[in-house]
Amino acid sequence: MIGKDSRHVKEAVKLKQKKYRGLQNKYIIEGIRFIEEGIKSSKVHYILYSSKLFKTSGYERILNESCPAFEVSDDIISILADTENPQGAVAVAEKNLYTLNDIKNKFIVVLDEIQDPGNMGTIIRTADAAGAGGLIVIKGSADVYSSKALRATMGSIFHIPIVFYDNFKEASFELKNNDYRLYSTSPEAEKYLYDCNFKDNTAIVIGNEARGMSKDDIELCHEKIKIPMIGKAESLNAAVACSVIIYEVVRQRLTT
Repeated sequence: MIGKDSRHVKEAVKLKQKKYRGLQNKYIIEGIRFIEEGIKSSKVHYILYSSKLFKTSGYERILNESCPAFEVSDDIISILADTENPQGAVAVAEKNLYTLNDIKNKFIVVLDEIQDPGNMGTIIRTADAAGAGGLIVIKGSADVYSSKALRATMGSIFHIPIVFYDNFKEASFELKNNDYRLYSTSPEAEKYLYDCNFKDNTAIVIGNEARGMSKDDIELCHEKIKIPMIGKAESLNAAVACSVIIYEVVRQRLTT
């Protein structure tokens, strides 16, 4: 058993801070299913577990010779985990570092200052499920590697490329240079998403939950689109709206 002064525990504690995650290109994951996905992706550096893990079904799937594992106290797990009732295991994983050239399927979801980590994680999971080529996250958005965002991805963080840009102007420039057509989302748009052709290189841009996209960013896109709102609700949750658009892209691409 290792204690709080071991280098592995010290590193894991520091990785709870966004700044340190950025410096080290590592982050913390927790729970058997999540750790198992990380191991399959060869991104887990090591596991920290307590005796509580042995009370959880499936623990043997992560404790094997393929990944270093160190036993710690329940108290240390409580410090490192963010769930109320942790399963007894956390792991330190390495970030994937991608560029736009790594995205092969020419369908990209761009998140322009999405603030809620739950929305962030849900959109990543949906994009993965729909077979999108990848995502672009603009600076000012929620931290992809925060515990809440990671939980919402349900492991999809390991399956789909995510590229980070400092601003939307830079991202849009590179997308256009790679022959992507950019679609901004706005309730003021005249065109419904069902009237668009998403079979070519497509980038769907989802703006901030409260403010949407800035006028300058909207002008950098080729078209503005909207989702029909037939009932009395004025808007949809950002993750829900994004899911509707993502699956319209999928529908069109499945249609011959």
